[in-house]
Amino acid sequence: MHKSALINAFQINQDGSAKPIEWSTLQDGLPAPSETSYVWVHLDWMGEGVRNWLINIAGIDPTIADTLATRGTRPGVFFYDPGYSLNLRGVNLNAENDPADMISVRFWVTSNMVITLRNQSLKAFDDIRSAIAQNSAPRSIDDFVLTVAERLIHRLENVVRGIEADVETIEEDQETVAEGKTLALRRRGSDIRNSVSRLRRHLAPQRDALSNYVEQKPAWSDKRFKRRGRALTDKTIRLIEEFDSLRERIQIVNENLMAIETEQMNRTMYWLTVIAGLFLPISFVTGLLGINVGGIPAADNPYGFVTVAVILTAITAFEIWLFKKMRLI
Repeated sequence: MHKSALINAFQINQDGSAKPIEWSTLQDGLPAPSETSYVWVHLDWMGEGVRNWLINIAGIDPTIADTLATRGTRPGVFFYDPGYSLNLRGVNLNAENDPADMISVRFWVTSNMVITLRNQSLKAFDDIRSAIAQNSAPRSIDDFVLTVAERLIHRLENVVRGIEADVETIEEDQETVAEGKTLALRRRGSDIRNSVSRLRRHLAPQRDALSNYVEQKPAWSDKRFKRRGRALTDKTIRLIEEFDSLRERIQIVNENLMAIETEQMNRTMYWLTVIAGLFLPISFVTGLLGINVGGIPAADNPYGFVTVAVILTAITAFEIWLFKKMRLI
């Protein structure tokens, strides 16, 4: 395995303290198992030689290693005789990235070792390293896995709060949006709906993965961790429900904006129809008098034009009276 593929490695004790493990040590093998500590190795799954290291040094079956160091994984949990693999997703909070481009996080967990893999930086692991620096690292493997999962959900909650604020802003703006100016608001709503759909697409299988992890895990080092896992599953379900609610709210806003545009179009077409109706008899009379044949009435009368103008004005006045009586205007 190339040195750049290793992000960090620690031997973590039950008292929360940890000792770094050098890259050169991992080239030959893993530290000897201990009853009072466990090993955490954090890798970039796109790094050179990671798959070979997982198979030859960590002793992971090639088929399992393929699920840990390959593209296109989805959230899920798989239990094997020596341990289990867990795939989760975290929001992308790196600079110039869309949070909806969620980052895949892979775990391989045994009784005394946890290997994590990712291809982009994640704040959840920054939290773990900060805890290690303060000698307050997760004190067991179950605690470690749950802590990372909780930090992933915590960051996702923050993103949801931001989306919720944006939706509330759009809901307020729709009340005062000017006619003919709804397109920008609809585009904002469309962008939010797209982000919500992409986030929910990954969160739904993550809910199932966490649920299966909690209920099917053979043993827990402490019953409290199982309760934490259930609480985490419930929180994930609640986030999915919030995504559904946000998507419905955006749809309602979009329908309202469409109704505003439709009403504006109908009003425009209505007035065009009214104006056309007013001018139709006038156009008929002027067209009839404009034909180029003999016998046009008042063609030689010096008051002919005035007479026709008075007649047309009278027709227009009658039409206006009639339209008002019919409540068309």
